[in-house]
Amino acid sequence: MSSPSSARPYRSKRQRPCDQCRARKLGCQTDGGIPCQRCRATRLDCTFDNPPPKRPRVSEPLSSFDVPSIEVALPSQPEHSILGSASTQARSVSQNAEPRFSSLALDQTANDPSPASGMLPMGGPPTQFVQSIDQLDHGYAQLFGASAESDPWLLRHCQFDDSGMKFFYKVHFRNAGGVPTAQRIPVHFMISSDELTTAFKHETRAGVGDATRDRLNYLVPPEYGRRLVALFVKYVFPALPIISRSQLGLSAASYQLPELSTLAKVPVHLLAAVYASAFPFVGHDDYLCVLNMYHTSPIETLWRMVYELVTEEIHSPRLAVVQAALLYVHQHPTDEARFTTADTPFVWSFVGQLVGLACSLGLHIECRMWGIPAWEKRLRRRLWWAVYAEDKWRSLLMGRPPFIHPAEWDVSDLDEGDFLVGPRQGFSTSSCDTEIPFRYLVNLARIAEEIHETFYTLRASQFLNANFNTSSDLGRALLEKLNEWYSSLPETFRLPNWSKSVHGLAPYPTSIHFAYLLLVVYVYRAMLRPMARSSSPPLIFDLEDMSATSLPVDEAILDFAEVPELESLPEIEISDEYGTGEATLHAAEKCATIVVNFTRRLTSSDFTGFWYSCTAPIKLDLEIPIADFTFPGSRIGFATISNFLMLLLVQAPNIAHATRGKSLVDSWLQVLRCQSQSFPLVKLGLARLDALHWAGLSETFALPPQVEEVIANPHFPES
Repeated sequence: MSSPSSARPYRSKRQRPCDQCRARKLGCQTDGGIPCQRCRATRLDCTFDNPPPKRPRVSEPLSSFDVPSIEVALPSQPEHSILGSASTQARSVSQNAEPRFSSLALDQTANDPSPASGMLPMGGPPTQFVQSIDQLDHGYAQLFGASAESDPWLLRHCQFDDSGMKFFYKVHFRNAGGVPTAQRIPVHFMISSDELTTAFKHETRAGVGDATRDRLNYLVPPEYGRRLVALFVKYVFPALPIISRSQLGLSAASYQLPELSTLAKVPVHLLAAVYASAFPFVGHDDYLCVLNMYHTSPIETLWRMVYELVTEEIHSPRLAVVQAALLYVHQHPTDEARFTTADTPFVWSFVGQLVGLACSLGLHIECRMWGIPAWEKRLRRRLWWAVYAEDKWRSLLMGRPPFIHPAEWDVSDLDEGDFLVGPRQGFSTSSCDTEIPFRYLVNLARIAEEIHETFYTLRASQFLNANFNTSSDLGRALLEKLNEWYSSLPETFRLPNWSKSVHGLAPYPTSIHFAYLLLVVYVYRAMLRPMARSSSPPLIFDLEDMSATSLPVDEAILDFAEVPELESLPEIEISDEYGTGEATLHAAEKCATIVVNFTRRLTSSDFTGFWYSCTAPIKLDLEIPIADFTFPGSRIGFATISNFLMLLLVQAPNIAHATRGKSLVDSWLQVLRCQSQSFPLVKLGLARLDALHWAGLSETFALPPQVEEVIANPHFPES
């Protein structure tokens, strides 16, 4: 059956397709005049400026080419083709094409949205409807990275439907939409059926199958759960905004109860994590506080449910798994003994798992131009920055190489638009959102990353450990950045206003200020390293090796009494040409004094808010102010400060500095003893300091004479 006469007029030379339709190899219907129907529907310019490229004439059939041997073209030899031994004709084609390619600057190719001549146009319709990547009915999504087995630059040529999908049997492709554009790469996801992961989930199942919604509803009846969610939004969300209020049907109001039907749609692992995170704040709900008096708290059971479900669902993850995992890593110990115990390697390993999960879901890629709902864009961006902050804080606090590297993510900074509730045109940010502490903690995490890269990586530590001048210059620059960060805080977050900030939720600025101070401590700690000489390493004897050799063993070698006495540790030199060493010591001691006084002033209201499981920083000029809220590793932060104060004492270069150092250590010990009665977060710092005194400072450290003298006579006059 022949086609209608009107089916191919656009392919004739007289009625060629418009530029937009030809680039996409689509039909160009101009029956109604210009613009064509497709350009009219998509509101594109319907132009005929670019004629179709002429097809090159091939004088020989392709089969006549010699089979080339592969030879890598080196940058120093641009005239060589990758196909080194091809026929003369093949070589001339490649040589003619190569200058044309090499002459294209990177920024020119990136900013040119039109396909280069001779390149295939990308497949798919010119429009794509917004559709969630997280809430697909077909399965779960995981990102195809740049070097994945399915090349994103090949997948861009797929014929996706108007929802960005290409369906196969059990595994499908999803085009994120909106990219590639200038400086943005193609982004595609593999959508796998949930049933493909059933066997894997069974292998890693941690429980006995009682982590179900029925079990959750038994532990926390939904009517109580509504109130816990409201407490979470009020007390936890400002510091860790990793849920979508839009999806819970909530507004920007600080205390609002979600509908029961909405809670029924939230995945069990996320809902259990929200409940467990909110339980410490039940005293702020008139109804729940009474119930809590007569019923045992289910927090431990809830966290166990979260862990079991996360380890099971991580095989087919959605955003809810990242959300639950973030809350899990920030849980507060319920066992008193855990407050005095350092984190096990599980914590850092779990953070690595969390980072890997986030990257599998593509959270590390800017998504604002994607074809997904606005609420999902906001949530993905906040989740990425929460994972980023977790990685950077814990990397610094635990002394581990970070999992996230600067060249592997491109998410832009958070702004007010990331904290909207509902469509942008229908809602505006409230004061609670514009002053949300999380944004400032993230900015502080950027500085924490820089401090780690500058002073605490393996290479940096090796280079700077004996280089005081360079350490001093780098430290001053970082301290200046910390001061700039403090200047960016809202007035309500600064002293003396921090105790009255954001609806009276003082704990958030407290945690921020503590994080700020902690970063200052890390800078000074690094600056003090080169001011003390390390003793020579001990002589190493391997008795097994020595006995296995045929050489006679000289007994005199094993007589350690004959070994010259090793140089004692430490010896500090501060008499540099410009007096920088003395100024650094004085500034470090002033910083320590501020930290001690800050901790002494903390009250119960400062600890009633959400404290991250890590630590927080401080302001660095010699007036160092502080901020308010908790972050990952708060317990480690107090222990870090105990270590810093002991460093000031052990490395004191003279009687005056030794006396000040001893006074700071004694004051800190007294503050921790007092505060630990009410605030368990400080107990690890107290345990570290008590252990040193229990063993004896003189027996623990090789102390210089001036420090020994001050320790032996605590009331030694300062000179």
